[in-house]
Parts: sequence; structure tokens; C-alpha cells
Amino acid sequence: MNIDVRFLGIDEGCQRLSLIDTGTNDFIWTLDLGDFPLARDMQRLDDERVLVGYDHGFFELEWRTGRVLSHCSRWKEVSAVTRFADGSTLVTGMDLDGRGGVTVLTLNPDGDTVRIARREGDYVRLMRTTPQNTYLLCTNDHIKETTVDLVEIRRFSSPGFEHAWKAERLADGSTLVSAGYGAFMAIFDSAGALVRRFGAASQMPGAVAPFFYASYGLLPDGHLLVANWQGHGPDNGHKGQQLLKFGQEGRLVATWSAPDRISSLQGLLPL
Repeated sequence: MNIDVRFLGIDEGCQRLSLIDTGTNDFIWTLDLGDFPLARDMQRLDDERVLVGYDHGFFELEWRTGRVLSHCSRWKEVSAVTRFADGSTLVTGMDLDGRGGVTVLTLNPDGDTVRIARREGDYVRLMRTTPQNTYLLCTNDHIKETTVDLVEIRRFSSPGFEHAWKAERLADGSTLVSAGYGAFMAIFDSAGALVRRFGAASQMPGAVAPFFYASYGLLPDGHLLVANWQGHGPDNGHKGQQLLKFGQEGRLVATWSAPDRISSLQGLLPL
């Protein structure tokens, strides 16, 4: 089975963002991220716009053309951004208010900070909200589920989590996690118990070379796309397969790479 999808991909190794059609191998446009370093997070806002989080803040992008519509640059070490339907924005990162630790700022639609939540910690990546009005914080070797004040409710962990990248609550109440350097995916049930791990090197053909499972995206048919990041800097494209597609039971069904165009695929947003 081939991967036939159009997606926004962040090439962390070369600091570029592209709109890619894997069916035709076309790079429809590419944006140099020199002005937006360490872009990690992406959220589709509507039929035209995507929100992209980067080290100093976030910007809005017209996804069909790659045109930057607006940007906000006010911090350092931003790792995740979330826009709500009312226009407010959550900004997550390290030491965003000068007091250290993990910080989540709430901005109103005008960009004013109206709430600050913080807790001790030295690592956080792609924070996600849940339908239960809680936060999922990737904190290196485990996932914390917290209240909006960052009070821990419970945690999800599995041997091998290292720089765990993204956790997301699924419609059935389970939680899907990419394990970072653990290079596998994990599913936890609604009670927080580990149900299944998949995508590990022992389960993959050698050419896949799982190294670091970063962002992922669920497709309408239930298949899962996973970015298999291969390292910092250029010239990593030939080390392994960059985009992996898993079936609903966690079986690898297809891969895709563009080794001469992408060094290390990290961010991923199917469109």
C-alpha cells in the first residue's frame, strides 16, 4: 500500500516547512524557517489557515500557498500552541514567565496574557487539551495529565519513553503517545493502563530504522501517520524511512521518504 496524502511537514534538520503531496512526490511550496526557529507544533484552524508554534511564539499560515499571515514573537522555549474556537490561545513552554519550570499561558483574542499556570519541570513538548478539560503534558519519560492549573491528576508511562513527544486523547477515551527516542507508539486505556506498543524496531523492516517517533496524525480512515525523525542537521534523509503509516491494529502498512529533499521529518499535519 502506498501513502497518498497531502501534509504539512517540518524538516527540523534543515529548518524548512513544506506542503507535500506524497502521491505525486510534489513539494508544492517550501518555507525557510530561519525567521521562525525550532517550529514544532501545528494546528489546522479552518479551510485556509494553520497555526504554527515555534521557539519564540507562533504564526498563522495560509496553508495552500505558504504565505505567513501574522506572527507573535514574545518568548523563548515555546514548545506547543493551541487555538480555541473563541480565539484564545494556549502557549506552552519552559520558563515563559521568568519563574522557571513548565508554563502554560492563556492569551485572549487580542493577545493579552490573562492566565498563567506553572509547575516544576525541565522538559515539555506538544501539550494537548482533552475533552475532559485537562492537559496532556509530555514530560520526557512520562505523560502528565493535569488540571488547567497544572495540578497532576495521573500519569502515563512505559519503559523506553525518552523525550516523549506527543500525547493525544482519542474519541474512545484512550490516549496515544509517541515515545520520542524510544521509537515506538503506545496506547493507554481510559484508566491509564498500557494497552499496546507498536512500531518498535523489532517489529519493523530494517530499512525503516526507527530512531525518534515525533509528531503523528490520524487519517479519516483510521490509519496513523508517524514522523520518524533521524537527527539534527542536514544529510539525515538516507538513514531511514521518514513517514510511516500504520493500520488500526498497529501494523506497518506503508512508508514514504524524500531523502534528497528532507533531512529529518519532525512536525506533521495531514490536510
